[in-house]
Amino acid sequence: MTSDADSKSMYRDVRENFAVYWHAYGGVRALVRSPYLHLALVLTAFAYPYWSAPLWWDTVISVLPNLLGFTLGGFAMFMGFGDEQFKRTLVATDPDAPDEPTLFVVVCGAFVHFIVMQCAALLAALLAKAWWVYVPWPEPIARALPWLNLLGGCVGFGLFLYALTSTLAATMHVFRMATVYDKVQRMRQQLEEAQERSRTGH
Repeated sequence: MTSDADSKSMYRDVRENFAVYWHAYGGVRALVRSPYLHLALVLTAFAYPYWSAPLWWDTVISVLPNLLGFTLGGFAMFMGFGDEQFKRTLVATDPDAPDEPTLFVVVCGAFVHFIVMQCAALLAALLAKAWWVYVPWPEPIARALPWLNLLGGCVGFGLFLYALTSTLAATMHVFRMATVYDKVQRMRQQLEEAQERSRTGH
């Protein structure tokens, strides 16, 4: 009984973590309105000659592991960025929208979405490569197989391109955080200068 309870608790924790990430990202509304998704769809259409043929997965498998490692390293650096006062600014809630995620959670959500898309694209490529073997399928499936291969290539390579365009999204969120850091530092400097002038009378 304890083992079953622990298993259910682990699945519940995973579900809750994904729910928090999805809310921080913005949900389906943010996904369908994302310029980076739209760009990936356009690129997928232009890349039709590539993913409509076999072996498209080799490019994905060769590129994404390195990109995934770089992303995780960048995420770790982001988590340690700034001093404690700046981090308190990032996690400050909006009084008009206390239930909305803070800037810190939004940026983390962008990174997590970037990583999730990379993992999804890599898994799609690995599965496509694993299934590229001859199997004596029944006749109805054999007739549909070229179309299924085409659909798989479109989805798999589309995920790969979306993972790449999501790089821009994560980068722009970090840049947004950098601009906030710059504003906080400027305000702090101006406050210190004003305090210094009040002490010296100049």
